[in-house]
Amino acid sequence: MMAEIYFLTSALLAAVGAYGALVSRSAIKALISLEILFNGVVLGALALTSSSASLGGFILVVFSVVLGSVEVGVLVSILVLLYRRFRSVDVYQVPGLEVVE
Repeated sequence: MMAEIYFLTSALLAAVGAYGALVSRSAIKALISLEILFNGVVLGALALTSSSASLGGFILVVFSVVLGSVEVGVLVSILVLLYRRFRSVDVYQVPGLEVVE
């Protein structure tokens, strides 16, 4: 019963993160939404490995969480540099980041 709750929560987090990443204009909102999506996937992987006795799945989840935090650090530093140069993190106002329609 608990695994189903984790899978449902994982799917809900992934859906909310994907929706937020697709509709947000701000790069910061898109970054937060992508992290929610990533954490939903990690929660699903953790729910899959919880029934196993081996530690391989848990090591993979810990590695992906560490990698995700490094990714956030790099992306936040890029966003700070974009804001310093263009005074905006709106993807429609920064040259080269606009969406092609």
